[in-house]
Amino acid sequence: MSLINVAKSGSIEEWESEIRAGADPNELDSYGTNPLSWMFKMENEDLFRYAILQGADPAFPYRTPGNVIFDIISQNKESFLHILVETFSVWKHSPHLLTRDKNGNTIFHLSVFESAEPLWEVISDSLTEEVLSLRNEEGRSVFLEAITEDRMEIVTNLILKFPNVIEHKDSEGKTALHLVAERNLYDLCSYLLEEGDFSLESKDNLGNTALFLAASADAVECLIDLLDAGANPFVWGENEESITRLLDREKFGHSLKTWKDFVIKKAILGAGYSHREEMIDYIKKEKPFKPEELTKAKLVDLI
Repeated sequence: MSLINVAKSGSIEEWESEIRAGADPNELDSYGTNPLSWMFKMENEDLFRYAILQGADPAFPYRTPGNVIFDIISQNKESFLHILVETFSVWKHSPHLLTRDKNGNTIFHLSVFESAEPLWEVISDSLTEEVLSLRNEEGRSVFLEAITEDRMEIVTNLILKFPNVIEHKDSEGKTALHLVAERNLYDLCSYLLEEGDFSLESKDNLGNTALFLAASADAVECLIDLLDAGANPFVWGENEESITRLLDREKFGHSLKTWKDFVIKKAILGAGYSHREEMIDYIKKEKPFKPEELTKAKLVDLI
């Protein structure tokens, strides 16, 4: 009997017999999957645990991208996830830990999901600069995936242990600050602005700053944080569109009011505002204010 058939039957005794006879615990079937995959499909938890303890490698790759760990995470099978955690000391040194799924993710990428937190807790100690440099199909590192999943604790720990992760960009040229801004992840946005040495004027591949992306997503909380941190409000983004034209076109009234209130507040500072020349040039070109708003901002004589 092949190990694949044993995996389907769930018999620990037959598994032992086949292994003693020299069978490969990671053999692939005609579909390119292995015994652990079949144990998972058949929900044979006892044999799944036993097989790993006896040498079957859950990180072993299928013939197509992926392995049983990806299957467990994607299907959110909590009981099997806990078996992986319980047996991690056995497979933690697998030469296949960096196996990829069809989207280029490693298990480190997907373990940042909240549902996979128990796995993250045991594999995070295996992180290295090399692992953190790996990108999936979207160009995201483990750090950037943790950003998009809004995993504050993971993000803070990664920045503490690997400070250079703040330099990571995805395939669209977006930094962590871009990603939180366009998703309005305001807690992370505040943290990154306080702790990370990010350039507020860094642009993605389409020419968007984090502030422009916050505006495009109507992400008011991040918009406020970025403005207060000193981001230049007088910028153009992709297609050479200004923030105010974008906000007006999308009917993002609250964000537009927030932008205007901020500019009016800064305008009163006069020469003390660092972006005053850009402000005057921008207002002349884009005409974002009504006449009464210009009067209130004390800008009539300058425009």
